[in-house]
Amino acid sequence: MRKLKIKKFGVLLLAITLMSGLMLTACGKTESSADDSSVTYDNSFSKDGVPSAELTALRKKGVLTVGSSGDAPFAYIDQATGAFNGVDAEIIKEVAKRLGIKTVKMELISFSELILNLNAKNIDMITDCMYIRADRAQQVYFGDIWYTQGGGLLTAKDSAIKGVENFNPNTTVIGYTPGTVWQTTVEGWKTAGLIKEARATGDQSESIVALQNKKIDGFLTDSTVLENLFSNSPATVANLQMATNYKDDATTVGRIAPSVSFENIAFMEEVDNVVAKMRDEGVITKIFQDYKLDPALHMITNDQRIHTLNTRTE
Repeated sequence: MRKLKIKKFGVLLLAITLMSGLMLTACGKTESSADDSSVTYDNSFSKDGVPSAELTALRKKGVLTVGSSGDAPFAYIDQATGAFNGVDAEIIKEVAKRLGIKTVKMELISFSELILNLNAKNIDMITDCMYIRADRAQQVYFGDIWYTQGGGLLTAKDSAIKGVENFNPNTTVIGYTPGTVWQTTVEGWKTAGLIKEARATGDQSESIVALQNKKIDGFLTDSTVLENLFSNSPATVANLQMATNYKDDATTVGRIAPSVSFENIAFMEEVDNVVAKMRDEGVITKIFQDYKLDPALHMITNDQRIHTLNTRTE
């Protein structure tokens, strides 16, 4: 009789354990891993508490690989420490942490090649201050808007160029980084006869050196990049200045968002839900403050995060 009672007790204990596991899963708070059944995830950011296939795979892999062209202050590798730093970097690292992905790894890719590498599955996501644009939305799926920014026209301190009105159509050469929205703007100035040449001058660092060496008369780029350089690395922009009369138009005020391939839309929606919570908590504002950037120039509300440029929804 004693053996029978022990056997019945064991069956009862097993049943209770199984029911507890089912209840936790149904609440959207726990997911068992094939490698470690004790791992607990917060699935409240997933639809109906069920993680997307991509999130499940990334949790198992333990690494989210993002692509960036390496420009500060967005997403770059600190040369002194090897750390993945920047505004976009801090946002996605916190997102990954909350979604249960152990590590975020950055692949250094030229800006014009980011979408190609995303769709070739060399990276999982683009997080590099990329403007949401209709042409890009034909190729990738953009998440919600993270923040906004405009452009800045960098010139020499002794330059007479304070704005577009000072361009000389016979002599002025303006540089840009290929693949950015600024290429379109600068080439538009050339088409309109405002400048002599729209010149591709490489990445941010190469373009700044070209300007300092008088190879070009100005360099149009992200205002946040220049804001960061003047605040944190003034030696890098020695003898340069912001053109005080340069003004953005509706096409150059950028709405910044991450992007994924079309097959991972459900994962991006999970990311969007995390970022919305972070914004409510003031996390994104603090990230900008930590990088000595003015939140008032970049922050949006959760009511302003939605856009309508995506060409696919599933």
